[in-house]
Amino acid sequence: MNNAQASLTRWEHDDGTVILRGWMTPDCGKNGRPVIHFLHGTGLSSLTYWPFLASFHGEYDLFLGSFEGHGGSDVAPRERYSDWAALTARALICYEDLSSDWDPKQPVIALAHSFGAIATTLMLHKQRRLFDQYILLDPVIYPKSMIALMRFLHLIGVARRLPHVKQAKNRRQVWSSREDAHKNLNGRGVFKRWTDESLDSYIDHAIQPNAQGEWQLRCPPWLEARIFSGYPKKLWSALAQLPEYTHILHSTKTYPFIPPGVKKAEKANPHITLTEVEGGHCFMQEAPQESYQQIKRLLRF
Repeated sequence: MNNAQASLTRWEHDDGTVILRGWMTPDCGKNGRPVIHFLHGTGLSSLTYWPFLASFHGEYDLFLGSFEGHGGSDVAPRERYSDWAALTARALICYEDLSSDWDPKQPVIALAHSFGAIATTLMLHKQRRLFDQYILLDPVIYPKSMIALMRFLHLIGVARRLPHVKQAKNRRQVWSSREDAHKNLNGRGVFKRWTDESLDSYIDHAIQPNAQGEWQLRCPPWLEARIFSGYPKKLWSALAQLPEYTHILHSTKTYPFIPPGVKKAEKANPHITLTEVEGGHCFMQEAPQESYQQIKRLLRF
C-alpha cells in the first residue's frame, strides 16, 4: 500500500453526480512515456492490482481509473444507480477531462480486467480519441444469446433473482478487524490462489475501516449485485470496432461463459488475438510478475 501511495498521486473528478477518485503517475501524460489506462473489475479497485501494475511503473505512466462505489470513489444513492452504459460513460468522461492536457504524441494503452475490460470496449462508441492498443484481461464477454436473455429478464423484472446476483447481494461485507478479514478470505473462493501481496492489496484498497472500527467492503454488495444483474448494450458492435493489435487474455479456470464469448469475438474481428493463460478469473493476482512479463511481450510501445 505505502509503495503505491509513494509512487502515485491522487486524482479526483466530479461530474455533478458522483465524485470518482483514483491514482496516476505524477505529471501523467507529460513524462515522455506511453500511458497505460487501467480499469478494474467489479468489487475491486485499481490499487488492488498494484502487485501486478507496479512492474509497469517507471517505464510507463499509469492512469488508474475508477467506477463509482469502488476504491475511493463515491457511492451513488441506490435510486440513482447507473447501468453499464452510464458507468462506462462516467469513467470515460473522467479520463478524457483529466487527460486533456497530455502530450498527444504519446500513445495511450488500454489495459483492463473483467467488467473494466467490457467498459473499456464500450467506450469505443463515444470516445474522441481511441486508445492506441487494447489489452483485455479475461473480459466478461456475454454471448449475444446471453445478452438477449438478460434483456428479457430485465423486462419482466426478475434479473435480480438470478443465483449469482443474489450471491453477490448476500456476500459478507463486515469483519471485526483487518486480521479477521485476512483470516476469513485467505485461501478461499476467488482468493484461493492469490499471492499474499495481492490479498493484502485487496484488503487495503477494497476494504476499509468504518465508523465502528470494523473493516467493511468499499463496494457495497447491493451495488455489486446490480452490476451483475446488468448487461452490456451494443457490446458486439463495439467488439467489431476494436483496432489492430488488440489482445484478449482469458484464463483456463474462468467462468464457463467466457471462453465461448472470447472465441466468438476472435472470429468476428480479425484484429483480435486470443491467448489462454493459466489461472483463474483474477490470474494477474495469482501470478503478478508472470502476468506482467506476458503482457509486456504483447505491448507495441
